[in-house]
Amino acid sequence: MNIWTVAREYAGIAEAGGVKNVTCSLSESLVRAGEKVTLFIPLYGCTDLSTVEDFCCCWHKPVKIRVCGREMTVTFSHGRRNGVEIVFIGNRAFSEKKAVYTYTEEEEALNPAHRKGQGHEDAQFLNTLFQKAVAAYGGTCSKEENPSIIHCHDATAAMLCVFVLFARKESKALASVYRHTRFVVTIHNAGAGYHHEYSSLDAAAYFTGLDRDFLARGLNGTCVEPFLLAGGFSCITTVSPQYAGEIMDGMTDTGGLSALFARDRVKVIGITNGIDCARYNPADPSASLLPAPFDIASGDFDGKYVCRNHFLKSFADKDRHLPEADAGVRRYGFLAGGGNGTVYVAYHGRVVRQKGISVLAAVARRILESRMDAKFIFLGQGERELEDKLENLASSFPGDAVYFKGYDRALSRLCIASADIAVFPSNFEPCGTEDFIAQMYGTICLAHATGGLKKIVDGETGFLYEPNNSDTLFHFLSSLVRIAGQAGRDIFRSMLTYTARYITECYSWDKVAEESYLPLFKGLLEK
Repeated sequence: MNIWTVAREYAGIAEAGGVKNVTCSLSESLVRAGEKVTLFIPLYGCTDLSTVEDFCCCWHKPVKIRVCGREMTVTFSHGRRNGVEIVFIGNRAFSEKKAVYTYTEEEEALNPAHRKGQGHEDAQFLNTLFQKAVAAYGGTCSKEENPSIIHCHDATAAMLCVFVLFARKESKALASVYRHTRFVVTIHNAGAGYHHEYSSLDAAAYFTGLDRDFLARGLNGTCVEPFLLAGGFSCITTVSPQYAGEIMDGMTDTGGLSALFARDRVKVIGITNGIDCARYNPADPSASLLPAPFDIASGDFDGKYVCRNHFLKSFADKDRHLPEADAGVRRYGFLAGGGNGTVYVAYHGRVVRQKGISVLAAVARRILESRMDAKFIFLGQGERELEDKLENLASSFPGDAVYFKGYDRALSRLCIASADIAVFPSNFEPCGTEDFIAQMYGTICLAHATGGLKKIVDGETGFLYEPNNSDTLFHFLSSLVRIAGQAGRDIFRSMLTYTARYITECYSWDKVAEESYLPLFKGLLEK
């Protein structure tokens, strides 16, 4: 098969959210399985080409496409990384961006209206330009490049099948290129706010140039939904069977999408995301970025506690500044040294309402006020109101709580590896990767029983709770803190060893690609 991966982000090249890890790891696993994979991604001002081999800035001929009623020229560059062919979509609208989806501090300094962290004001233009450019690329292809499968990741690429459909009607050459192509659209998050919808039928017609009657099929209230339009021409997947069930049954927040999928009889297939074990391997500090090696799967926990001691020495001093590597992170609070019975609880992830931060902050405050022998570690960034809650918590309990606002890869892994318990109180969760990382690093997972977090086997590979309120979480977390503190860290050793082996054996990306994605792709081509 010749598989095209279409995404706005990709690990090691242009990074933003969790989509980057999926697109990268799945693409590389498909290559290892013997398939040809080509990634299509914009060439941003923030694109990292340091690991891209054989970069060629002029690849195929430029094409002209129409967006917002204007004719625009798009160029193609080419490279290769870990066996994946890469086509970079070039246009000034992409190259002037310093981050994938949001404005940076540098951009805010140049234009105060472009506030750091705010989404690009021309986001719909960028999405439309990107997808139309990929569709037009087919007209420059040799026959050997014709795609069997085009795998579109998230709403920013979901309408590619629509643009190809209309391009085939207008061009015999493109009709030939895409004649046997099948489309897969993966929903990474169906929550309201993640749809990248057009604000109105007029806006959709303006950006896309497509027929209004056709676009009306995608109406959700007054907005036009890319996912809904894609549902008629693509196989729709999401990132866990549990989340797929919640979407189809209307049991999770989809901003109205569930009811419309049901109306149109759109089926959503769930395939649980894998994890690239080699990239996080705690036995290899060059991969894990941790200060000491350990191997939970084989029962070696010693290095985990070396990592904790390193962490505590680094952040026991309230006046100590973060190292240069963590320059994008600001610390609030500090951790004073604990005793043998002290239990360390961590949260690492986005600080947004979806993740249940208010519930966790309230529970952490109750536990600390009750004088349990526990200390809390938080790392992440997001909504200002929730960041303020964590800042306040850290300042209210000096020595017992620390909050790192921002993101640094090595620091985030050290926080999780240093903890005894990792808490995931998400209100909804499509899949989740942080629980995999915690399990590989010998950290007990306690999660709200929702969506992809249900891949945790309650009582075997971690613990689940419901409903997601502060009383329920307090009951479960305080019980775990008491058990771990009184009985000692060894009480969960056999569970953690089993869990680390289980994750490696059941959820490696190579296994997910071979047992789930390849059969799906082959089945589509046989229809």
